Amino acid sequence: MGFIRVKRINGAEYAYLVENKWYKRGFKSKGRGSRQTVSKYLGRVYSFDKVNDVGFFDFKVMSNAEQYLVNNTQEEVIKDLVRWELYRHNIENFSIDFSSKKVTKNSKTITIKINEGFLNDHTLRRLFNLRKEDSLYLAKCFVEAGIEVPKEVFVGLFSE
Repeated sequence: MGFIRVKRINGAEYAYLVENKWYKRGFKSKGRGSRQTVSKYLGRVYSFDKVNDVGFFDFKVMSNAEQYLVNNTQEEVIKDLVRWELYRHNIENFSIDFSSKKVTKNSKTITIKINEGFLNDHTLRRLFNLRKEDSLYLAKCFVEAGIEVPKEVFVGLFSE
């Protein structure tokens, strides 16, 4: 499991998935210690501030959280949460393809920085591969993707 590193190049920011690897003493003349390697390019970073402070259920135009959770699958709820964040940050002219788990602009892979997290191909894919077993891991995936999840949705969606 890696982490996202942002590099500034010629005034623009670009995101990369970076992995740590531990080397024992004398391994290929590298010495002992941790080395970081780029495992995937995640695209140019576009940053957005929140401009619409609308609640999730106001966005969905409904008031009953229980009914919403009963009528929607986990995948549909995650899609709605992503759409809600895009709306709250007034993000347009970007494409989120939920079937292929791609975040693009003009057919180029990009990263969207929102809520101290990064929404990109990597974090979107992780959101859709979530399992209910580890709620701490689930919360971490949402935070890394920059998706805020209302408490009643998180509890309702991931409780048994």
